[in-house]
Amino acid sequence: MIFCMTLQQAFRRPGILLALAIVLFSSPLMAAHASTLYDVEILVPDESQESRWRAFVQGLDEVFVRVAGDSVIMSKLKRPPASRYVQKFSYEPLETPVLNDEDEILNYRVKLRYNGKLIEKYLRENSFPVWGEHRPDVIVWLAVKDGRNQYVLRERDQSDIKVAMEAALQRRGIPGRWPKYDAKDRKIISIADIRGGFRDQVEAASRRYTRGPALAGSLLWNGRQWQSSWSLLMPESERHWSLVDSDYTQLINKAVDQAADAMGEVYAVHTIGQGAPEAVIRLRVDGVSAISKYRQLEDYLRDLNMVENLLPLQVDAKSALFEVSLRTGADAFLDLVDAEGRLIRVEELPVEKKAVPAVPPAQQQPKPAADLKLPAGAADNKSKPNKSKPVEQPPTKAAATLPARQADQLSGAQPALQAGTLEGVAEEPQTAPAVNELPLYHYRLR
Repeated sequence: MIFCMTLQQAFRRPGILLALAIVLFSSPLMAAHASTLYDVEILVPDESQESRWRAFVQGLDEVFVRVAGDSVIMSKLKRPPASRYVQKFSYEPLETPVLNDEDEILNYRVKLRYNGKLIEKYLRENSFPVWGEHRPDVIVWLAVKDGRNQYVLRERDQSDIKVAMEAALQRRGIPGRWPKYDAKDRKIISIADIRGGFRDQVEAASRRYTRGPALAGSLLWNGRQWQSSWSLLMPESERHWSLVDSDYTQLINKAVDQAADAMGEVYAVHTIGQGAPEAVIRLRVDGVSAISKYRQLEDYLRDLNMVENLLPLQVDAKSALFEVSLRTGADAFLDLVDAEGRLIRVEELPVEKKAVPAVPPAQQQPKPAADLKLPAGAADNKSKPNKSKPVEQPPTKAAATLPARQADQLSGAQPALQAGTLEGVAEEPQTAPAVNELPLYHYRLR
């Protein structure tokens, strides 16, 4: 039997004595996407108003750590009233009560869900980074030697060490995967490769499972304590560290905290100054052959925490072109898109600076440049440099009207312009010069 109530109803009832907070889950594949990033489960013995407040505070702290990507965020952040951020909670009696370290019997599981938008807003308002629910899967290569036994933990294995690793990853909101480590994997990567964290071998074996980071770890029991070495391999960086502890659960928690903090530095979005995006790019996506696919693509891009604004420039029966304003640098955005795997990189196209030359070569001018009739406003746009500053004028109307007129007026007068068009985007209408100078990245739907 499951009990559910609103916050108002709950605080009028006698309550739950909080004794121990733990995260429970049953799937061998770990996941930390939108449905779980803001959820916390706590085991408690009974009900009390005092312990309910304590549960809300502890759960909120855990969610702040997940979303900020920083294990010590609560030492930097002034904690807001926890009850404002709880959306709902429910109680579920345990079939088998659990005894905690303080010899208290835990009879209930409390499921808490927090308001993710309010938490992210609070972090941004206080200039702290935000790592949203879109997170790349992490493949875990864990080699264990406990006495005479030496093995690599696999997807199908049952192990207390594996359970401890899954709990630590879930606590930090890291979606993880275990390898099959079958004959195909063993041809690519050995136990020695995992222990050494050798990048080439680990990355080659990991491509079978994820485009995201790989966490390679080694646990060795020496008769008195656990010795461990860890390697976190990300697209543009890597970390290596070692830990020792007599308790493997505590050791794994420390290791995952270091890994999650390192990923947070890469994927969490730091607040930029008001009004100006960090970067503005164009994104072309092929394979958008139906309205439903376009809607899914647009929703996906708008939902990415790194995206400040999304402006559709062109949509046809095969592809969609967007101007994307980012809260972070373009490289971090592209790394996240690549890691998630919903879009497949086709090619990275350079800046189209030849689309409308500022000063056409003399040999390509059959008549003086003054005789060319450009659309109204085009000359002004050409005279304004567009280097590192963000685009100042949205290309909404220019993207729809300028290309066709410009193509008609320039055809025959400047044939060399067509020859300079980038291969693969010749059929794509050109936008205003300022927009054309934005970097263009080419993807397709998976």
